[in-house]
Amino acid sequence: MWRDERGFTLPELLVVIAILGILLAIAIVVWLGLLESRRVEAATNQLKADLRLAHTSATNQLTDWRVVLVPDRADEDEGPDYYLVKLLAPYPGTSPPAVDPATPAKPRTFPANVKVMNISGSLDTGAGGWAVSPTVVRQTRTVEFNTDGTMRFYGGVSGSTCVTVDTVPENRVTILAATSRVKVKADTC
Repeated sequence: MWRDERGFTLPELLVVIAILGILLAIAIVVWLGLLESRRVEAATNQLKADLRLAHTSATNQLTDWRVVLVPDRADEDEGPDYYLVKLLAPYPGTSPPAVDPATPAKPRTFPANVKVMNISGSLDTGAGGWAVSPTVVRQTRTVEFNTDGTMRFYGGVSGSTCVTVDTVPENRVTILAATSRVKVKADTC
């Protein structure tokens, strides 16, 4: 009764293991891509929420708020990706603004390797740097939200920035000065 039964041969087992290995490798690559996409999405939502928080806080607290973006950070040791800064009073633009000492600049960092890059429009030469920390000597992009609900960019009228992990995937965050509206679009920056 047991004579006619055969098991799998060694070549058959090796082929099955090779196929499973290829399928597993493909699944790992897809999974890692999804993780990067989720990290970029989380960072984009964080930036979008902080921009809206700064806008709402400026109108509710009757003082200007700034979001100072620090683009193209090489690694975590170079500091945060951006800062939330509450000014002591509305800023007329004639002298350096005073930062509210009760609310120091809040550094915000994105998860993992996500960073801000490819900011359209010219960068500040540190218009927000001295209002954040004396250690910020790099060029930044400052978005100021005013008490009347308007906003302005230093270095341009409106602008956008990209939130990305090494350029793939990317989300473009666009802020319109006329309406203070924040839009997010998944595209190549």
